[in-house]
Amino acid sequence: MKVGAQLYTVRDYTKTPRDIEETLRKIKSLGFEVIQISGFGPCDTDRLAEWIKELGLEVCGSHVSWASVAEPAELKKTIAEQKKYGAKEFGLGSRPGDVFPNSYEGYTRFIKKANEICRQVMDEGMTFGYHNHDFEFEKWGGVTAFDRLIEECPDMRFVLDVFWVQAGGGNPIKYIEKLVNRITIIHYKDYRMVNRTRQYAEIGQGNLDWDEIIPLSKAEDIPYAVIEQDGDFLVDPFDSLALSRKFILGKL
Repeated sequence: MKVGAQLYTVRDYTKTPRDIEETLRKIKSLGFEVIQISGFGPCDTDRLAEWIKELGLEVCGSHVSWASVAEPAELKKTIAEQKKYGAKEFGLGSRPGDVFPNSYEGYTRFIKKANEICRQVMDEGMTFGYHNHDFEFEKWGGVTAFDRLIEECPDMRFVLDVFWVQAGGGNPIKYIEKLVNRITIIHYKDYRMVNRTRQYAEIGQGNLDWDEIIPLSKAEDIPYAVIEQDGDFLVDPFDSLALSRKFILGKL
């Protein structure tokens, strides 16, 4: 299992092409060989592909906008861009709530569209993934929206975010086991409690049970464990990534 950096963590440092290049070089200097792209500002795809190749970085995946996959022609362009980066999987950071409401019917419509997208992506030799939050654990008819996505989108991969599973009332271990062979990228994210308020945390500085999560991820042959921290950094975000990486490597 390779340990990577979800670059959404350092999104404040990826607003311009110059920022992106500097960030990629800094990430590499921290020892990361694998990245997941998300939260980037505008950047020429060929230039980005050149930096990735020059630095010897492996792109395990990307989070892309709904607009870039909603129509077949735009999806085709997105597939071509991701292939330039060497990615074999890309997907959505969440369901676009402005298009598909948070309701049983909204998820039904989203599932239909997601299956269409999965088929087109698979035809190009890639896979399409979905990153969960806590809101997919709302139930209709006794079934969570997340379980519906798992059951009704058989070709979709899942970027399982263990933090958001636990925040939604689910069990990360249960979902790692349930999604065997459907997780290419697992998001490692932690949280701590401060004055009865949940805060994001560096891996190992919070309350998730990494003594179970990390060995199981390895046992299930999940290819990539990617560190993501949305905020509440104890130190500089780059240093936070380094601290989290050190903790994970110590458990592998």
